[in-house]
Amino acid sequence: MYVGVRDVCIFQAGYDSILEAMEELELNSVEVAVERALQIPSPDGAAGNPKLSVASEAQALEAAEAYSQWNLHISGLLLANNFNAQALDAEIEWAVGAVQAGQVLGVDAVRVDSAMTGQQELPFEQRVTIYADAVRQVLAVTEDCQVPLAIENHGAQGNNPQWLHQVLETVNSPRFGVTLDTGNFYWAGHSLDTVYEIMQDLAAHVRHTHCKNIAYPVQYRQQRRELGWQYGEYVAPIHQGDVDHGKIVDILTVAGYEGGLNMEDESLGKFPPPQRRHVLRQEADYLARLAEEAGGSRRWCEVPA
Repeated sequence: MYVGVRDVCIFQAGYDSILEAMEELELNSVEVAVERALQIPSPDGAAGNPKLSVASEAQALEAAEAYSQWNLHISGLLLANNFNAQALDAEIEWAVGAVQAGQVLGVDAVRVDSAMTGQQELPFEQRVTIYADAVRQVLAVTEDCQVPLAIENHGAQGNNPQWLHQVLETVNSPRFGVTLDTGNFYWAGHSLDTVYEIMQDLAAHVRHTHCKNIAYPVQYRQQRRELGWQYGEYVAPIHQGDVDHGKIVDILTVAGYEGGLNMEDESLGKFPPPQRRHVLRQEADYLARLAEEAGGSRRWCEVPA
């Protein structure tokens, strides 16, 4: 395991560029959003600009060189897709392009969103079928790639363990797994003990992570709460919330996970701008210690083939 950070957190913390953040945080791994035009942030540009195209293999190679010249690893490509969109072909094309670019860039996974249009009105089995069919299409077109798709437990649908398991079983591919968001099951209202049980059940499928946390008053930690209950008030830095990331690292280690622990701290906006870099550094130090105790490292290290 190693520590990474999401691009949006870097800019919210006040860093001018990905490269500046990597140097100050003593990291070398970042996860980045992929726009529909198949563009990603530049590592040394202000707020990630100008964007780098990864729309063709040649352009993806140029983007890979732009990151590798600074010894930077892209741990994940992030999509905000909708697999029940009216223009489904465009969603599939976007995901296919991201996987193909990810193969060239050497990413751990391409994160796909679980949210779908009309999911509240659709029957459970139909929602499973729609999502699984879309994933199968992406995997079929990219069968020559090793990069997995990883569905995030995000929103109401993605934080339903039964739905996640059913989609995983229906697709039934080693190239399809989970982006485990360590705070989202808790955000969704599951009790703290239940959160660990869900993670234990999903651990073998984890291909990628997002790390965040919440600090609820003690009387609410083991209660079933409403989806997103008081999240804005109680969202907390990764090292200060109720979810014990030491336990999560233990669960993932037993399952054989060796990927990134990627910081996605949504509490940064609660801090004055001058403090945000300090908070992010504390989180990086915390996760680095956990990774090292599990036999990993602070920084991503390429393993020879």
